[in-house]
Amino acid sequence: MLKFFLVGWVCIGTGIDQSCLRVASEITHATYPECNDYYEMVQGDLNDLDDYITLSFSCVQAASLEDVLYKKET
Repeated sequence: MLKFFLVGWVCIGTGIDQSCLRVASEITHATYPECNDYYEMVQGDLNDLDDYITLSFSCVQAASLEDVLYKKET
């Protein structure tokens, strides 16, 4: 069975005061569309903070998660 996780960045603040953090969801999703729908829901919940919080996520298959994280760090 495939599992998908949201992996990406959350940036809070503006300009030089902006701080970013790499994060991954704890919630697993059985399909890519389910994962993507969840991301859209989270984005919608944070719409009112659009000028202060920036989200950049991708749905990643669990089997590929280690490869994706390793490539980003190097």
